[in-house]
Amino acid sequence: MPQLLDGDALLARAEAALAVALPDALGLEFVDPSEPLRGVEFEVAGIAVTPAATLHASALAAALELAGYLAVLPTLTTAEHAVTHQISTQYLRPATVGQRVRVRAELARRTRSLAFVGVTAERGTDGVVVAQGQITKSVVEF
Repeated sequence: MPQLLDGDALLARAEAALAVALPDALGLEFVDPSEPLRGVEFEVAGIAVTPAATLHASALAAALELAGYLAVLPTLTTAEHAVTHQISTQYLRPATVGQRVRVRAELARRTRSLAFVGVTAERGTDGVVVAQGQITKSVVEF
């Protein structure tokens, strides 16, 4: 029977999610590399910027999704993966070029085949909430 992800296996899975092309292109980093489950952060720069010099909603959505995945990781076995099948986000305030955005997530509930996660994005400079959302992830075997 597969065991829950922990230790090096958990860290490897978190690092693999961060290394995917989109999070990498956005410059996403772990808030704390020694505790990757604490969330991700990035600077509003490059492809994450709109013509109005604010954070692009699609870039933020990618960060929210990654943080949501990190929140589910400790509940997965070595034979499971979690994929987003629903995400709902409220974009509340802008973040502007040069500001850092920190995204954290909290697992609300995990069933055999679903995980329900709340996510929050804040500006790192002043802690103002930029976005809040809910993510439902399907737990699949691979």
